[in-house]
Amino acid sequence: MKEGLSSYRLGYVANCLSLGLGASHTCRLAGATPQRLEELIALNLSELEQILLFNEAHGIELFRIGSSLIPFGSHPVNTLPWWKKWARDFDRLGHIARRSRQRLSLHPSPAAASLTSVHQRVRDAAIAELRYGARVLDLLGQGPEARVVLHLGGAAPSRPEALDNARRMLDAMPEELRNRLVIEHDDKIWSAREVAPLAREHGLPWLADNLHNVIEPSTPEMPLAELLRESAASWRALDLRPKFHLASQKPDGRPGAHADRIDPADFRAVVAALDGPADLMLEAKDKDLALFALRQEAAASLSPGPAPLP
Repeated sequence: MKEGLSSYRLGYVANCLSLGLGASHTCRLAGATPQRLEELIALNLSELEQILLFNEAHGIELFRIGSSLIPFGSHPVNTLPWWKKWARDFDRLGHIARRSRQRLSLHPSPAAASLTSVHQRVRDAAIAELRYGARVLDLLGQGPEARVVLHLGGAAPSRPEALDNARRMLDAMPEELRNRLVIEHDDKIWSAREVAPLAREHGLPWLADNLHNVIEPSTPEMPLAELLRESAASWRALDLRPKFHLASQKPDGRPGAHADRIDPADFRAVVAALDGPADLMLEAKDKDLALFALRQEAAASLSPGPAPLP
């Protein structure tokens, strides 16, 4: 972590490639019997414990749990009282995370949790998915800085109507659930300037993503420094440490596709734009290996270099 006014912590998403573990084993819906789900949950919780211990050993204080930690955790097919059956396991995992100051999060897929849909079935499923994510963070004893990251969803039948749908859904949401959310602008539909007012209106933080801001820019465009400053302010208004996503475009990939590693230029640009301490969640295919590579990059940039020749 860089020290000083703009100190930062680096984190990674779901899979620890160094261990070859992901804590996200699941199955097909047709095979989701209680016995099979019990096996998968036990396996996933065991793998998560190994990942959290790995993070602790390597000073990693930011980690996103895979959304399939509890397979079909928000689906009616999973009738297990998993939050009771594995309560001791969650207590143990939470203790590891808290003693090593690991800030945890979840991020359901846009298909699993949409705020803007006009269809009640989709909205009910979204609430169930968000409740599941919030319950996991609660069971792990995470503080208010631990959030479920949420995209708004689609823009049908029109952008104003979609935003009204999102407002109504947030208004009707129980406060304890809403207080676990952070809204992220995306790379296809909703820009940062559209997401920020909605989050502010509902007392929520919004999450800045450097790559999304390039692929789906705001109108007028929002420079990186402004993007991070405005997002940070939404976190600090709640007395929470800001958290951002850091990603690089995959060469020759579709616009918005994540690269294997973070481009050092993107890393330096984001760090230079920070206006205070923040957490940077790396969205890179190489997961923890991308994090270690950035640590080396940061160490090299701070080294004095070779001594001048006499």
